[in-house]
Amino acid sequence: MMRKNYTFCFFLGAMLCATSLHAQSMLEQLGEPDSLNISLLGDPNAEDYGAVPYGANHLLFASNRNTSATSPKDPVTNTPFPSLYLMRISDRRVTRYPGNTAINQLKYYVGPGALLPDSSAIIMSHSRQKPDSNGDIKMTLSEISFSGNPTKELPFIEQSFNYIHPFFDPESYTLYFASDFEHIGDYDIYRSTLSFDGVWSLPVSVPLVNSTSSEVFPTLLPNQTIGFSRSSRNYGLQLYALELGDSIAQILSINGRGDDMGLLQLNDTTLMAAQSKRKGSVANFNFYSPLSKTKSLALTTEVIDSADNEIIATLDSDENTEGSANAKNNQVVSTEDNGGVNGSKTSSGKISWVTVHEPPTSTNRGFSLIVGGFIEKQLAYQYLDRISNDWAPEAFLARYNDKYYVVHSIHSTRSEADMAKAAVNNKGNRAWILRSGLRKL
Repeated sequence: MMRKNYTFCFFLGAMLCATSLHAQSMLEQLGEPDSLNISLLGDPNAEDYGAVPYGANHLLFASNRNTSATSPKDPVTNTPFPSLYLMRISDRRVTRYPGNTAINQLKYYVGPGALLPDSSAIIMSHSRQKPDSNGDIKMTLSEISFSGNPTKELPFIEQSFNYIHPFFDPESYTLYFASDFEHIGDYDIYRSTLSFDGVWSLPVSVPLVNSTSSEVFPTLLPNQTIGFSRSSRNYGLQLYALELGDSIAQILSINGRGDDMGLLQLNDTTLMAAQSKRKGSVANFNFYSPLSKTKSLALTTEVIDSADNEIIATLDSDENTEGSANAKNNQVVSTEDNGGVNGSKTSSGKISWVTVHEPPTSTNRGFSLIVGGFIEKQLAYQYLDRISNDWAPEAFLARYNDKYYVVHSIHSTRSEADMAKAAVNNKGNRAWILRSGLRKL
């Protein structure tokens, strides 16, 4: 019997602002989360991580999605070993990475990997294929050729230590990576430059980045800004950024409880990061874009019939309407406000809603704190059951605009709703406000 594999894609906030930022950098914009459009993409049954650029329009990442009961598992964590996947940046479509014979023969942990700018080879992080004298299987970095040359470990690798999370800067021809070779078990970030004659320099510690804690998942953003994650006592990995000319790395406000990692700038208006799954969350990858201040309110749901019976939903909001929606098979669709009335159909078959002043028959006056939105009722109930037994004991299900919303609470004023939203978000969960008091099913 085939197992259904649902993949969710959330679109929150107004439509993507197409203009680039001028007065504020993208990192500064992250400090103002209320001005951001946040979209999430992932598989609720898997962990996605380690996304790095792969050519001009793709990201390569590791994931244990699409596994089965017979898939090889880590004997310590009992979770399936990851495989490699490609995400197309333009539409965020995810496909399995084909690799080559050398990559596909690797066992245990494989990835992330950093493609060289000329596409001649990839620097792959992977498990060594045999344990050491203590029975431990270390992680290493290998240069795997796409032109038939033999695979080789990077020349500075020492067998007793781990080497992970490669990121290659095409401008400086410099590889950034994390390793514990100076502090066993505690990772620092290093860099090594590849000369034009194929010689790697000895790795050096990246200045102003490393500390007494572990630093991992290095990335490079525009203007030589270094992104990385640092371990913390209570909150897992936390994202930091060190901008050129600064002497202290700044912690980012988008961090939550659990691990935050892999900060990337995809274009002039979009940043991306990964988060480990919190209880009740269904996606790892977060995309951050500035809100357009001129867009009108819109809530759009699109159903597409296909051979795979794909269901796609998109939810847009601004200061008055906020929420979440789910999608299947990593599909992303554009949204549009047709300027029509509540519930009108566009010529393309989309159904668009706009906020009205009078509450619909299924609502009361007030403000709903929304923590989930689904097209399928069964998925909504599963999510409700999960959070009701954990952090939202008073949550209930409501039907609104042909969707099933999981409502955390109802509030009589916007200020009360804002305080409740902050309390939910500060605990590492996500909530949005809908300017209607939804009624329980």
